[in-house]
Amino acid sequence: MTLAPVLGHETARARLWGALERGSLHHALLLEGPRGVGKRLVALRLAMAANCTSELPWSQRPCGSCGPCRQIAAGTHPDVIVMEPDTTRAARTIPVEAVREVIRQSQYHRYAAAHRFVIVDPAEAMQEPAANALLKTLEEPPAGTGFLVISHNAKALLPTILSRCQRIRMGAVPVTDIEGWLGPLFPESEPAECAVAARLSLGCPGRAHGWMTDDGLGARRDLRQGLLQVLRAPLGDIYSYTGKLTSGGRQSWIVGVQRLLEILEDLLRDAAIVGAGSDLPLLNGDDEDQVRRWAERLWPEGLARCAEAVQECRDDLEVYVSGKTALDALLCTVRRELAGG
Repeated sequence: MTLAPVLGHETARARLWGALERGSLHHALLLEGPRGVGKRLVALRLAMAANCTSELPWSQRPCGSCGPCRQIAAGTHPDVIVMEPDTTRAARTIPVEAVREVIRQSQYHRYAAAHRFVIVDPAEAMQEPAANALLKTLEEPPAGTGFLVISHNAKALLPTILSRCQRIRMGAVPVTDIEGWLGPLFPESEPAECAVAARLSLGCPGRAHGWMTDDGLGARRDLRQGLLQVLRAPLGDIYSYTGKLTSGGRQSWIVGVQRLLEILEDLLRDAAIVGAGSDLPLLNGDDEDQVRRWAERLWPEGLARCAEAVQECRDDLEVYVSGKTALDALLCTVRRELAGG
């Protein structure tokens, strides 16, 4: 079994694997960084390395071929427990009942692993009762059990959770690495498409992969055009627009809404670059005139307010606030800021 490469994060991985080799791995690690940067992949590889039965040096583990490696990769290892929102439930949260069940399981003797791991992904999906239920176990887990806590937005976590974890920050992956990785994955695509997707990813391989899947780049252009049009239209058009975007079940629209938020963030980033007079390349260089209009109207305070509104929308979607309500609030804020410039 050949393991896919882990892009970037050399410093973080060296720190984690070194602690594993010394037997000093912290019992509660917080892997934090932007969505799609590879946090869960690193968490799974760490669990594999800790339980790998090969004779490889620690720095070269996991092997990917031994029994524990295969089980963890397949998601069937009984001692690697993933706690995440249940996609079959309406609320995209980790309920307190799920936390209590994991705590109960962690009290049992390990089935076969040298190290049991509980992966929480994402931690901000735990509402306050669930997070509080985890605190004692997170501080003093059973022997041989560690927690790998993943967060896209560590600011949303309770201070008591943060204080019990050793924080591992995972930053952007070099764009050239992502571009080189995409080429073999999408051999039928033009190299220019891989270059665009890598640049748009802002250092997040998962995001780049999403743009390359199912004509993601073409869909992005269409979605951006629709967003720009509705922000210039009468207010009532926003409510019709968000109603269409969020029609049907959540699973049918959530990916499109997340992409819309990414597009909006990209436009705000470009406007900040222009407003600050930077010469960094624009993600929306094919519509530079639009970016410059946004910079003129929003720089600097309006950009900050819009960015805050995007994060509030993301937070609301995580706890299953109505998608239409969350988008209405966001787009009305952006429209108001653009009109007020």
